[in-house]
Amino acid sequence: MGDVVGALPNYFQELGFEASVIIPRYNLPWFNNQEFTLEYKGFFYLGTVLIGFKILKLMEGMLSYPFYCIDIPGKFDRDTIYLNKNGEGFADEASRNICFQRSVVLWLNHIPDFFQIIHCHDHQTGLIPFMMYKCIEFESLRQLPTYFTIHNASYQGQMSWQVRPMLPAYWDNDYGWLEWDNRINSMACAIKCCWRYSTVSPSYLYEIRDSMPSISGLLQSEAAKGSGILNGIDDVLWNPKTDEKIHFPLKKNWLEFKSKNKNHLCEKLKLDPSLPLFSFIGRLVYQKGADIIPGAIEALFGSGMKANFVILGSGTKKIEEYLGSLQQRFPANVQVLIMYNETAAHQIYASSDFLLMPSRFEPCGLNQLFAMRYGTIPLAHHTGGLKDTVKDVSAPDGTGFSFNDCNAHALALTMMRALVQYNDKKNLEILMRKNADLDFSWRKSSQIYADEYARISG
Repeated sequence: MGDVVGALPNYFQELGFEASVIIPRYNLPWFNNQEFTLEYKGFFYLGTVLIGFKILKLMEGMLSYPFYCIDIPGKFDRDTIYLNKNGEGFADEASRNICFQRSVVLWLNHIPDFFQIIHCHDHQTGLIPFMMYKCIEFESLRQLPTYFTIHNASYQGQMSWQVRPMLPAYWDNDYGWLEWDNRINSMACAIKCCWRYSTVSPSYLYEIRDSMPSISGLLQSEAAKGSGILNGIDDVLWNPKTDEKIHFPLKKNWLEFKSKNKNHLCEKLKLDPSLPLFSFIGRLVYQKGADIIPGAIEALFGSGMKANFVILGSGTKKIEEYLGSLQQRFPANVQVLIMYNETAAHQIYASSDFLLMPSRFEPCGLNQLFAMRYGTIPLAHHTGGLKDTVKDVSAPDGTGFSFNDCNAHALALTMMRALVQYNDKKNLEILMRKNADLDFSWRKSSQIYADEYARISG
């Protein structure tokens, strides 16, 4: 979601209109190193507790679009975003999300004619359309169109009715806009109240409509408002010819580009650069299929085939430990980097031959798009946005290796297929070049969003 919200406004400028971004102010290095000006101060009662907040605007020139953040003492001033250091959700998740949303709407109510459309993302902002249209104090906002994007329908912001005193006042007969399955459901509320909504890929829209039991009925009844719009990537930031985060930028020869970067990475990680290199970059969690990677690697090695593996990410402690033990057993072929490091990610994309994406479900996925931009061939489970972007090489328009069953055996077999392709250097380079020339930039998707906005802006 951060990639989307950070990149999309840049491409809207090419279409002739301006987008602003507002997020919570986290206690993270980036925020602490920026200069902000105070735009607005306000307060509200969260039940019986007085909450004060500030709207801060990033100094002009730091980004190409207006960027705001909300400082709410005690709510977001933590050194992690979603989970605490033990990998668990914060106990006050409901109250802090409500505080953010109330602060946004109070500010909008202060400047009701400043914005033409409010675009909300995921359950953390799902109550904003309801507050704008149904809460008594925000009558001036009722004609302001709202758009809602679902990035991950598995997290819906469900809350007990005990949080009702934390919400702005609304008429009792409007409670049904909040309710789904006898609870407050932020995502369901947004789908009901917004003027239009989207998912981050076409296939994901159909998947959750048909097989997301918790909200499939709602999505079907609200189908006329929905669209599936594939996420894009920032092709200026992710450009192998100009990327300052990689050791050897692309000149003309793709095989030389991959070879030089692989040699550099393998030297640092003490891996044999003559072997094919598979990588995984992302959260080490069940959704991403990270738990099946160790078994697939063991199966590949058990077959007698040789390859190197680099894993970059963090997540579930059990998966981290399982991968760590795999590295201890195969130190010459497996390197596990438990961290988030954007510079390392860029270098790994540039160095790898193949990228593993065994996600059990994937609303869109950006890693496969980054990989293809850098000549790295994706291996992806046939689901969601991966289905829309990774076509199996057996097809004329193939871009990678796709598999239907999300388990270690299927992933191992797919890696074996990839190793056969690796030995055909001529066709491998053709595939690299073809993938890198595909347009997965935000230019196409931003135009679709602009058309969506036009449908609701009158």
